[in-house]
Parts: sequence; C-alpha cells; structure tokens
Amino acid sequence: MSSPHPPRPALRRLAALGAMSLLALPLAAAAATAQTTAQTLAQAQELIDARNPAPALPLLNGLLQREPGNARALLLRSTARFLGDDLAGGKKDLDRALELDPTLRQGWLNRAAFEVAGKRYDAALAAFGRAETLDPRAPENDLNIGAVFLLQGKLQAASGRFESYLQKQPGIADASYLVASNYAAAGYAALAVANLRRAVGLDERSRLRARTDPNFAGLSSDAHYQELLAEDTYKPPAGAHLASRTYDLPYDAAEGTLLSSVVEAMQLAGERFDPRVESTPDWALIWGDLRVKVAKGPGGKGLVQASAPFERMPAADWQRRTTKLFQQIAVQIYNRQISSMKQRPKPG
Repeated sequence: MSSPHPPRPALRRLAALGAMSLLALPLAAAAATAQTTAQTLAQAQELIDARNPAPALPLLNGLLQREPGNARALLLRSTARFLGDDLAGGKKDLDRALELDPTLRQGWLNRAAFEVAGKRYDAALAAFGRAETLDPRAPENDLNIGAVFLLQGKLQAASGRFESYLQKQPGIADASYLVASNYAAAGYAALAVANLRRAVGLDERSRLRARTDPNFAGLSSDAHYQELLAEDTYKPPAGAHLASRTYDLPYDAAEGTLLSSVVEAMQLAGERFDPRVESTPDWALIWGDLRVKVAKGPGGKGLVQASAPFERMPAADWQRRTTKLFQQIAVQIYNRQISSMKQRPKPG
C-alpha cells in the first residue's frame, strides 16, 4: 500500500515555515550588524564625552568604511576631529552629516558653535535657528540665540531671549548664572551682577563658581560685583539645626590655619563635604551634609558655625555629629599649636 500524502494545508504550512527560516537568516545578520553599529557609536560617544578623541577616530573610521552613509558616525567623527584641532576635517564631516540627515539637532548646534568661533554670527544664528525648529521647546534655544545677539551688540534682542530662557526655568540657579556669565563676558556689569545675585539666592555656590569663571574677570574692579562676592547672605530655613563654637585661634584667610584645622577635622570626623571651599578675608564656607562657616569671631577669636535643614537628619544625629566635629576641631588646633611650638628655634 502506498503511503498517504500529507494534506495540502500541511504542505502549505511546511512551505511557509521554510520561507520563514530563510528570511530569518538575513534578519538575524541585520540585527547583529545594527547591534555592532550601536555599540561602536556608544563607545565612540563615551570617549568623546571624556575628551579623549584619539581612540574614537579608528572606531568611527572602521564603521564609516562599512557604512559610509551613517550620519551619526560622521557627526561623531566631526566632533572628534574638532577636539583634535582638525578643523577642516571636522567641518567636512559635519557638512556631510547634515547633508545626509538634516534632522540631527546636535549637528546644527555644532555648526553654530563653529560659526561663533569664526565670528560669523549671522551664520551662527541661522544654525541655531535650525536647531530651534527641530526642538522648539528646548530652553537652551533662547540662551544660545541670546548669546549670539549679545556678541553682535544687540542688547535688546539678547535680553528678550534671556528673559524667555529664565521664564522657562523658574527657580533654577544654573539658568540665572549662565545669563549672568554671558552678560559679564560682554561687559554689561549691572546686568551680570543682577543675574548673579539671583543665582546666588537660589544656590550660594554660584558665587564661588563666578570667582573662577573667566567671563567675570572683567568685573574685578566693579564695586557691586566685589560687594556681592564679599557678602554671605545665607539664612537657614525655619527650624534648621544650628550650632557654633569659638576657638582661641583667630580666622586669618592668608594664614589659613583655622580653616585647615576645620577641614582636617571634618575629614577625621567622617563628614562628607564638597572639596571646593569658598574663602574671603572675613569668612570661609564648606558645604556638605553640614554647612560650615569659619569666620572672624568676637574678641579676635575664630568662630565656627554649623547648620543643616531640620529634615536632613534627626536631632540626635545632629547633636552627635556636631559634638564630634567641634571636639575634633579643638584637637586639630591643639596639635597644630604644639607642632608650631616644637618648630620654634630655641634661645641660644
């Protein structure tokens, strides 16, 4: 007896399964290629973000040999070349990337930066305009375009853009600071100080940031700016933890002995704090879980004040930590005094 033939529907299913298996091969290969491309782009981006463009270039060169029309790879290679001072190569790649994909917003931002560096401000505004069209809600649109208007000497147009930028980021210290920095770079001292004062009110560390910002260097002789740098207007929130101690060692910014003792004591006490310390002739600030101010106290003594918002820690923890800190400060001062005495020359 002859074997039965499979029913026709079964044959159709088998044929379909065969076609699917054949189709899976190119799909799997395409997926693997896409994954390799994505990994290469991510690795190159990481290197470029770390300002280490040299090893990123061979990665991108290899990718672009396989995929010469990859606009993202061209954009990254242009950035790597710019970082390596290959301006001609960077511009060539950037132009090609935008030609292939005009929706690359970062590409238009990079083009604008390139034009600003060459003082081609109209071209920079056109590039920033394309970036704004691609993402109209991005707050940096106003900041970027305002900065270029300022470089062109168009104060009213710049101020309008800056105000729009600030309105979109209410209560953000960095926003006010960036506006202040732009005004300072352009020499508008009053506008710079007004916006910096607003930034300091939102985050007092903005004042320390301005001290090391080259954009503010031109304001060194401005009385209002110097007054702002000398002020400590911080007021602890209602109900904040507060404590202070005075020490026989005076606060002397030039000598720095008391401040160094406090910093060392905080390290030994296990307190976390920002290594950036703001110091003036009359006071110094250390920011961490505790806000610690070292200043001139009554009778020529040194004053150390500590504070923290109430919700940051329970009262018992506050008491334990500040007691330990103040005791450690006293120990550090004593050790320094003993060391100083040992180093003094003995009378002959």
